[in-house]
Amino acid sequence: MLKYLDTVRELLAVYVVMLLAAAGSYAFFEGKTYLDGVWWACVTATTVGYGDMYPATLGGRITAVVLMHVTLLLILPLLIGNICSRCIKDANEFSHAEQEELKATLARLEAKLDGKT
Repeated sequence: MLKYLDTVRELLAVYVVMLLAAAGSYAFFEGKTYLDGVWWACVTATTVGYGDMYPATLGGRITAVVLMHVTLLLILPLLIGNICSRCIKDANEFSHAEQEELKATLARLEAKLDGKT
């Protein structure tokens, strides 16, 4: 699944869906409003954890564990890495045209070598 998440837009969409799903789960298990769940999910996913809201039920705690681990170990590192990789430009990288020219040159050289052998 993760190999298909290669754009910032896709990663942000997964992050938002994860937050909203965790918010709904938290609200359900803890008997809170959905907006309280959204607040809790945002604070928990970013590891800020103000302590104003926390899960007391087993379902709420499982939701918290899943949210924290998926967000911190999968989604955010992929998102940060993707953004950082867009900032790094290799000055020595060959363009597509240069790569095609090199392939054509190699093919001509191989043809000449095959002809002389």
